[in-house]
Amino acid sequence: MPNFLKCSKLIGNKAALWQFSVVSWHLFSHELAQAKRLSHRQTEAELTMTDIPRVSVIIPTFNRHMYLADAVRSLLDQTRPPFDIVVVDDGSTDGTPGIEAEFAPFITYIHQDSAGRRTAIATGLKHCRGELVWIMDDDDIAASDALERLTAPFRDNPALVLSYGNTIRIEPPGQNAPDLPGASPDDPRPFLVQLMEDGFAAGPPCVLARRDALVRMLPFDRSIISSVDYYLSMGLALQGPAAFVDSVVLHQRQHPGQRGPKGDRQAQAEWGTNWIYHDTYLLKQVIADLPLQAYVNAPPWKERALTPEQQRLALIQKAVIAGRKKLWPEATAALQQGMNILPDTPLSADETRVLAGMLGCRYGIAEVHQNPEILLGLRKVCAGRRDRTRILVTLSRPLLHDIGLARSDRDLTRAAQIIRSWSRLMGIPATWGALKSAFGRNLAKKTTNPRAG
Repeated sequence: MPNFLKCSKLIGNKAALWQFSVVSWHLFSHELAQAKRLSHRQTEAELTMTDIPRVSVIIPTFNRHMYLADAVRSLLDQTRPPFDIVVVDDGSTDGTPGIEAEFAPFITYIHQDSAGRRTAIATGLKHCRGELVWIMDDDDIAASDALERLTAPFRDNPALVLSYGNTIRIEPPGQNAPDLPGASPDDPRPFLVQLMEDGFAAGPPCVLARRDALVRMLPFDRSIISSVDYYLSMGLALQGPAAFVDSVVLHQRQHPGQRGPKGDRQAQAEWGTNWIYHDTYLLKQVIADLPLQAYVNAPPWKERALTPEQQRLALIQKAVIAGRKKLWPEATAALQQGMNILPDTPLSADETRVLAGMLGCRYGIAEVHQNPEILLGLRKVCAGRRDRTRILVTLSRPLLHDIGLARSDRDLTRAAQIIRSWSRLMGIPATWGALKSAFGRNLAKKTTNPRAG
């Protein structure tokens, strides 16, 4: 007998009849939602009979009960539901444990003493059963077709290690935020290279990965705190090929709060500083052991010699990655090696395109302005080349852009700082070349779009 029929004893007068109607509708709606979720379970059973790998979702959580239910519902409402959902509660002190009663039997709820996101993910891996794993943030919302889209590439490529899609930010009402930077479908470079260079938002919140690839990374590096998602994505990308799904798979909430394990929580204002530190730490280890093949080809890397052109491109790419992660000794050394190859052959369009991002770190380049030796070292590296002016012009583009921004903001102090850095990098011939190049680009924009400027 349906639960709502048990309320029939309330019938007796108009007030009771109204109360009965309200309670009945509430219980009926609850049972309808349960039936919908049970139908999802049946779909999961059917999926185990196909060649599509099963998907497990791990949600590490700490004191996010106000968001967690929305995250779970977005998974239960998927066009291709997950095989199982493992919620790992990292010592919450709010109403988070209530999620188990609310969504049983559709989730596996595990409570652990507060140990941080990294440990919570490791705990989730021990309890999930799918061949593929999505590590989802507890405050985000999955797009309704996220898992259907992310699993499709695995059906076509058994060697695939991960697939990833786009993320958009959702803000509190009345606020807006830019979409998170992601991989460009027009960028032919390997996923690992794009990830190392920019650290764009293709972390586990929008990455679907093979469970065995994550397991091979265990035990996770305990020194990684702020860049756990970046660390996991990097470890996966080192193991094999990736597929880009050009679709929004995740809606990421933006809100103030604390992050990190209990006893080491980080306020929002500290995130940038900690990310810089851990990104630098992580990349220093990776590039020390990475073969040159990795900078031009996707894994697995074949044992074959690179051509001189490929070697130079790989070293320039390595230098740019190191520079953007504030590893300037490594960056200068790699660029010097690259410039020594084919010294009489001008840089190709691909090499120039890569080199233009060297001073474009998304965290800013305060250390470059504060340490004159960095730019003087880059200038020295280019001194012996016939195309040195073109190389310096390419390197200077972010500085020229920053000077324009400082001028627009009427920030004379910042503009003066950038001009001093410019003078360290450029001589008079290179400065003249850079100004001509900028003038040419602006003229081309106005010719293409007369309304611009």
